[in-house]
Amino acid sequence: MALTVLGCKVNFAEMADLAGTLAAAGCDVVPDSEPADVRVLNSCTVTTQADATTRQRIRRLRRLDPGAHLVLTGCSVDTNPGSYGWVDSIFANRDKEQIAAHILHMSAHPVATAARAPASPRARAFIKVQDGCDHRCTYCIVWRARGASRSIPSAEVRERVAAAIDAGHREVVLCGVDLGSYGRDIGTDLARLLASLLDMCDEARIRLSSINANDVSPALISLNAHPRLCGHWHMPLQSGSDHVLRAMHRGYRRAQYLRVVRALREANPATECTTDIMVGFPGETDDDHAATLTLVEEVGFLAGHVFRWSPRPGTPASDLEARVDDATARRRSAEVRRATARTGHAALAAACGRVHEVVWDQVDGTRAHGITAGYHEILVEPAPDVRPGGLSRVRVESVEGDCLRATLLRS
Repeated sequence: MALTVLGCKVNFAEMADLAGTLAAAGCDVVPDSEPADVRVLNSCTVTTQADATTRQRIRRLRRLDPGAHLVLTGCSVDTNPGSYGWVDSIFANRDKEQIAAHILHMSAHPVATAARAPASPRARAFIKVQDGCDHRCTYCIVWRARGASRSIPSAEVRERVAAAIDAGHREVVLCGVDLGSYGRDIGTDLARLLASLLDMCDEARIRLSSINANDVSPALISLNAHPRLCGHWHMPLQSGSDHVLRAMHRGYRRAQYLRVVRALREANPATECTTDIMVGFPGETDDDHAATLTLVEEVGFLAGHVFRWSPRPGTPASDLEARVDDATARRRSAEVRRATARTGHAALAAACGRVHEVVWDQVDGTRAHGITAGYHEILVEPAPDVRPGGLSRVRVESVEGDCLRATLLRS
């Protein structure tokens, strides 16, 4: 049994959950580079290129394992119904929970119902707590593929987080398509869930995968001072221009975004921010682009995923006129990338000389790679007694490319 994941951290969390169910029932879950009798591909549809990547990956998996039973699921299934006749089984997003039973029925394994830790190939545990989205950003198709926002009950989330910690994971990443909306449908909110989870974490830490600035409440900001919450906030920006944000139907404006960043850093001065930025949205002017560049500098992002807008069939933005020509969009993309690279290098330099807590995701002989609470990549060499998934304290000595070179501190 092999799992292949494309797209967002929610997809990773879903496949970790599936792997846990299958492993608990006695199935062997192997890396997707190895031969397998059954393969599951969790797809992405955020752009037309993502759909193309899904098709390419299907062909690659067929070449790797011609006789495998190939299961396709994910957002590309929902937005392209009837387009994938060359796989063996197809499950829409709403039917994903049936995949385990389908596979176990074929292999005659009973379905495990006990609480399980995510059987993820990653050192960190990715746990989905929310799905769907009630927003209607004009460039986005995901809300159609995922449906309305819905939350996993808090008790179930706590059970799964406890299982992950008991299994040895020392970082748990809470994932959601629209994580900030957690609890609105079940009479609670993300801050209350997070506070209850942090109370469980004596030797582990919690990270939020992604959240919109307008969903960062005062209660969440106050929790940023908690020592077991990672001081890393991935808040999609998309644009630093209010004009473009309005056209995108984003729920925040430039000033609110900056206020949230300042408040988070007041609660925890070591806070790092990462983001997503879209350039070349229809109607974007040179002034709009300049506003994005100045906001990047003002925030001082550790990293930014920068991409050019492209028309996504089925979205309102695909019908907008005043499109930015390709050469201009490419130039603006390069300028924003350079800006985020500058701020990222400055953030890495500022991390030098400080002590950081690291969870290790790769250990190869005497060399270890890990992630700090602030989402810096750390290299330590030599690294005695370091194990994947464990937590250690290090002192950062220098910047090495996009990573930080550090020395291990003895407890």
